[in-house]
Parts: sequence; C-alpha cells; structure tokens
Amino acid sequence: MDLGSILIILALVLLAAAFIARPLAEHKSASIAEGDRRLSTLQAERDRVLDTLQESDMDYTMGKVLEEDYQIQRASLLARGAEILKAIDKMEAVAVESSSEMDLEAELEAAVARLRSVQRGTSGGFCGACGGAVVASDSFCSHCGASLPEEGA
Repeated sequence: MDLGSILIILALVLLAAAFIARPLAEHKSASIAEGDRRLSTLQAERDRVLDTLQESDMDYTMGKVLEEDYQIQRASLLARGAEILKAIDKMEAVAVESSSEMDLEAELEAAVARLRSVQRGTSGGFCGACGGAVVASDSFCSHCGASLPEEGA
C-alpha cells in the first residue's frame, strides 16, 4: 500500500470513531421523571406477578405443586397484584387530573385569546354616512351600504 491509501483509511477510521463517539461527548441523557420511573416499575412488577400466577397455575394443573401450597401462593400473588393495580390506578388518576387541569387552562387561554381578537376586530369605528358601528375589516357599512375609507388612506 502506498501512503495515500493509508491516509484515506486512517481518515475514514477517525471519521467513523468520531461519529460513534459523538453521543458520548454530547452528554445528552433522557431525563425521566420520578413519577414515570415509579409507574414503569409498578407495571414491570405487575407483569412479573401475572407471569408468576400463570406459571403457578400451569404447575398446579400439571400436578407439580400440592394444592395447599398452590392456594397459599396464589392468594399471596393475588393480594400483591391487587396492591400493584391500586397503586398504578392512583398514579394514572393523578396524571389524568393534572393533564385535565392543563387542558382546562389551555382552553381558557384560547377562549380569552379569541375574545381579545374579536374585540380588536370590532373596533372599526363608525360610518361617516349614517353613524353606525363598523368592523375594521369592513369595506362597506352594514347599515347603509356606504363605502368606508381604508385604514391606510
């Protein structure tokens, strides 16, 4: 190999290494809220309990577990699963309440903005011919039909 080929290969290797190392150098990490982390943990625990219940049912059906042991294990798993589901429901209810409050605030802000734009649009003054109120965007009076002067004129 000649020197030019070696330099091109070296440049490509450095470019690939820079591309791969870029995410590490930027130090951007997705920050997860504590509530989301807790909800994810609860959902994983729920899935684990459901899997364990299914395996326990299968073992009992196949005769691998005594009925007394099966009943005790099933009761404890059902109790744990109920606790987890209650906690998940509580967290989701809090999330829905906060999002509904945010939606309500956004709706109120939008209504206020609409009212303000309507008020700005209606302040066109009065017709010079009949004295009736006109909207700023009108070209003719809605009462008498007279031509209205443009705003810039």
